[in-house]
Amino acid sequence: MSFLDNDLLLYIVIIVIFLGFFLWNKRQTKKNRQEQKDRNFRKRYHEKKKRRNR
Repeated sequence: MSFLDNDLLLYIVIIVIFLGFFLWNKRQTKKNRQEQKDRNFRKRYHEKKKRRNR
């Protein structure tokens, strides 16, 4: 029985795919959170600007 039999390779591939998805999802979540933060900041800025100009 070899060290790298089919079952072991399958498990390694599944783990690599899971880790890749986890890291990608983490990066996407961070990017979306930053975009939401920027949108909220711009929205508050424009609301304050409107109030000052009245």
